[in-house]
Amino acid sequence: MLLIKNNFMSMFGPKYLSHILFYLFRGLSIFGLLSVIYYDVSFLIENFRHENDRYLIDIPLIGTFMKGEFQFNVILTVSLTLIFIIIFFFVLSNIFKALKEDVVFNHKTIKNLHYFTVLNLGVGPALYLLVHYVIMQKENYRDIHNLILLILFGVVALFLTTTFKKGVHVQNENDLTI
Repeated sequence: MLLIKNNFMSMFGPKYLSHILFYLFRGLSIFGLLSVIYYDVSFLIENFRHENDRYLIDIPLIGTFMKGEFQFNVILTVSLTLIFIIIFFFVLSNIFKALKEDVVFNHKTIKNLHYFTVLNLGVGPALYLLVHYVIMQKENYRDIHNLILLILFGVVALFLTTTFKKGVHVQNENDLTI
């Protein structure tokens, strides 16, 4: 029992795994935001090279940042995908931020798990269908695994949300008993 309690405590609470994961995912979301801003602004101010129907965006001192076909639908798809990834990592970081607190079963965690569920079961599949069929006008299912992965994340988040709601209820009953 002591081993289980120590493992539980090393995952949640301040200065543990949830703390590290919060900063990791928050850093990834900030990096993604800076990347999408640089990417989109590069096209607005024409800060890219155009070679053989492809674009190349360079970062000074680093080299080529992104490259792809120079078509509006490709540029729009990359921007929308990056924005989704930014939101994905931001919401995930908020979940771990809520798990950093001393009381793990709290309303912040439930709220952020709910957002993560909606993101993966609603926004993600809608974005996939929009990009795949409307913007890129594809007729195959070559990258259907991305959609399946989003739905899987959403279902797991849905179960976790329900579990945390029950945990908050039990914790509230326990606090009233004491």
